[in-house]
Amino acid sequence: MRTQIVALALASALTLGGCVSVLPTPIIPSALISLPADRAVAPADPLQADVAVYFPEASRAFSGADIAVRDSQELIYLSDVRWADTAPALLQGAVVNSLTKAGGPGRAAPGQMGAQTDYDLRWRILDMSVSKANGAVHIEVQASILDSGTRRMIAQQTFSAKGSPADGAARARAAALALVAQKTADEVAAFVAKTVTAKPRPGSPS
Repeated sequence: MRTQIVALALASALTLGGCVSVLPTPIIPSALISLPADRAVAPADPLQADVAVYFPEASRAFSGADIAVRDSQELIYLSDVRWADTAPALLQGAVVNSLTKAGGPGRAAPGQMGAQTDYDLRWRILDMSVSKANGAVHIEVQASILDSGTRRMIAQQTFSAKGSPADGAARARAAALALVAQKTADEVAAFVAKTVTAKPRPGSPS
């Protein structure tokens, strides 16, 4: 009887093993696209205050590592090229990198660090996609600067940029989108540096 139970257990294990083996193999991307820190451009204005840069909000289409392909009303994804991180994380990092290169006494920090700051950058991705074949790539974001203490909105602006890939290959289209994404992140950083003003520190003379 014991031998029969062991045999049945082994048969069940083999059956389950067979089920696992037929699952599709995950697709490994041929390239991962990033926004390197050395490509960030410093704003023309010095950063006069401390700013928390939050992840931009995004719909499901632009919130992951997949790169969206837009064709009229259809939205699909590039099959073998992806972002190196989620799109919101890459854009957040690009803005922080740009502001870090600015002169002035202010500092920029990712919002999730919980640092005490003077202002918050809250923003959202409206579009971040490539086209089919060698059509234009496009990014659009809306950025809002809020007073960290009062939560009052100080300024809001929409930024949009387009670019053209070298050819219709997936990697070329993704690379073109990365370039306009970096350009937009630099523009958002410049908007922040130009808008925020220094605040008196506790204990400092008024």
